[in-house]
Amino acid sequence: MDIPIWLILALLCIILLYIYSQHPYKLWKALQVKGPEPKIFFGNIHEIFGPCGGKETFAKWQSRFGRVYGIYYFREPALVVTEPDWIKQVFIKDYNNFRDRMAFENNILLNPELNTALFFARGDDWKRVRAIMSPSFSIAKIKGMSETVNRCAKRLGEHLLKFAEDGVPWQAKRMLGAYAIDVITSSGFSIDVDSISNPDEPFSSHGRSLFVFKESFKIITFLASAFPVVMSPISKMLRIWTFRNDDMEFFEKSIKLLMRQRKTDKNDIYDILQNLMEAESEESPEGCKSKLTSDEIVAQGIMMFIAGYETASSTLQFLLYELATRKDVMKKITDEIDDVIGDQEPTYELCQNLKYTEAAINETLRMYPPLSVLTRECSKPTKLFHLNLPSKTAVIIPVYNLQRDPEFWKNPNEFNPERFIEGSPSYRPYNPLTFMPFGIGPRLCIGMLLGLLEMKLALVHIFKRVSITKATPEVLLLNDFTMVLQPSTPIKVYCTPRIKKKQDS
Repeated sequence: MDIPIWLILALLCIILLYIYSQHPYKLWKALQVKGPEPKIFFGNIHEIFGPCGGKETFAKWQSRFGRVYGIYYFREPALVVTEPDWIKQVFIKDYNNFRDRMAFENNILLNPELNTALFFARGDDWKRVRAIMSPSFSIAKIKGMSETVNRCAKRLGEHLLKFAEDGVPWQAKRMLGAYAIDVITSSGFSIDVDSISNPDEPFSSHGRSLFVFKESFKIITFLASAFPVVMSPISKMLRIWTFRNDDMEFFEKSIKLLMRQRKTDKNDIYDILQNLMEAESEESPEGCKSKLTSDEIVAQGIMMFIAGYETASSTLQFLLYELATRKDVMKKITDEIDDVIGDQEPTYELCQNLKYTEAAINETLRMYPPLSVLTRECSKPTKLFHLNLPSKTAVIIPVYNLQRDPEFWKNPNEFNPERFIEGSPSYRPYNPLTFMPFGIGPRLCIGMLLGLLEMKLALVHIFKRVSITKATPEVLLLNDFTMVLQPSTPIKVYCTPRIKKKQDS
């Protein structure tokens, strides 16, 4: 009996599909590494992005498999680590082999404008871009930006005072995001957009929408990572990327316009953009380790908006939310601001003396890290302790879980800034490898110092003028689908004008 050719082809396709689906899931058993059983095509990602979310899933896996175990991000093996010695080996000691972040199927959904951005850049490209950008974020340069950041923070405080006087609650992410945009545009690009007074100003509205993802994006991410060969050409053809195309186009056009104006006007402007432009070369950077192409400069500019907007605005909104129920902590912050700053204009040097305020920021970063997960990827076959890892094996650090681990932090779900105050009853020396909200090692966040100054100045000008009375929702639920923590329901803050203590006559 003749077998129809279509049936032979169908069986062949099924066999090839089965081989394709099973092929990646052999590594951890071969290395005798424990971990959850993967599902074909999806690995273990369906649990991380399932109803429980990544935070609960990583906690469940750690209780079952310990501090080092293997999972599969779709078809890619990843070693999950919450053991400090292993973190140190990956992020510091053996950094040269783990320099790059994990690239999910070569980042096929990453907007082309961001391929060379510092956060996503890889290998020698990252090393070159980092070396060029680092001087723009030195302590001396941050001090030079402090007056500009202070002006933005003062505007924020005055605006929130109006809300307090009118008895009107305000949406935390919207207002604090507008403040973050003002800081980026003024310190990075020397333009004053005043997003705080006009939250619908284009820089602010496009900044807000960067991290607003539709449910359909979750489905697209699953399909792209599970079937990269099929989805890669489709995403390019249909321009399906992580960030919205109109947001990318707006920031790209705005930065290119600024660059053209500066080349024409030749003004004496010294900001982050100007520092990058001084390293510009029209030629390929190959063989020239101190130059950037114009497209690379644009990529860094867009990345400043993405990283600068999210980190500061999210941390501040979570901090204000916690202070709504911790009036004792708010009073200590307010009293410290009165004692250290008083009626002076806050400077970089004065802000360094806000020790309790800084502790409150650190505690917020511990409980609500800007990225709930950090990743690295080995660039070549690497021996990590007793494990021989193939090239491109990922290492994943669930930072949220690490920083709320009861083995490392006493009462980890309690908001207690004094755990960071040496000499206080709550202080316990902590392993720095268990507190890494900005990363750790050579790839530490380049904007950390600017971000901390930005948050301190915001708190100074807020608490000079208002006191927080309430914040909603009553129960805060967190969404971590994108690894960026977001409240499921927007946080609203209620304030009253602050009644200052009478000075002694």
